[in-house]
Amino acid sequence: MSEPTNKVVRVGARHLDIIDDPARARVALQPVRLRLLHLLEQPQSAPQVAEAIGMPRQRVLYHLRKLEVQGLVEAHDHGRVGRRIDRSYVRTATSYAIAPSTLGGVAVDRRTVADAFSYAYLSAVAGRALTDLAALGRAAAARGKRVPTLTLETEVRFATPGDQRRFADELTLAFTALAAKYHRPEAITGRTFRVFACGYPAVPPRTNRPEPEPGAEAADGPNGEMETT
Repeated sequence: MSEPTNKVVRVGARHLDIIDDPARARVALQPVRLRLLHLLEQPQSAPQVAEAIGMPRQRVLYHLRKLEVQGLVEAHDHGRVGRRIDRSYVRTATSYAIAPSTLGGVAVDRRTVADAFSYAYLSAVAGRALTDLAALGRAAAARGKRVPTLTLETEVRFATPGDQRRFADELTLAFTALAAKYHRPEAITGRTFRVFACGYPAVPPRTNRPEPEPGAEAADGPNGEMETT
């Protein structure tokens, strides 16, 4: 079991926004805006953000508006203070992910990967899941519903390569048997689920993740053995 993390979750915010539109991805990944998304876990005004990152307020407002247009942050008005509107900004989701489909024609596609036991094929299948979940999430949110999903995850330490191969063989047999048992293509009122199983060598957790530099702006201006699929 993984240890719980101390993370603030705002009431009303989506837990995850999967970005599958190139324009939204481009805006979110611009270094200054990415830093703003990090800061806006809780509502803050433009002057507060400007002070936090050491940037002029008008420049901060430029980037905030770019994020707002793409639905990555939202603004809340709190009345007037003198001649200006007291407005705070907050990101619209607790976390974000970017689907490979944002890369268009250069995104990995399982149909172009011949080796089903390669990390490229696994990446393609996982990427398709992320792209599908983005569309499913939007459709479910529009209906006020949740996306029905199932996720199983664990770690297995194999003593020998032989154990690794036997595990893969047994998993394949079990997976195939369950699919054959429950798959009913004739069920008109049924619902098709996409199910995949995969495995790859565990990677130690990364503790020091680099953050974007505070003042950086983009040009757009204001091999382990087991891989089963």
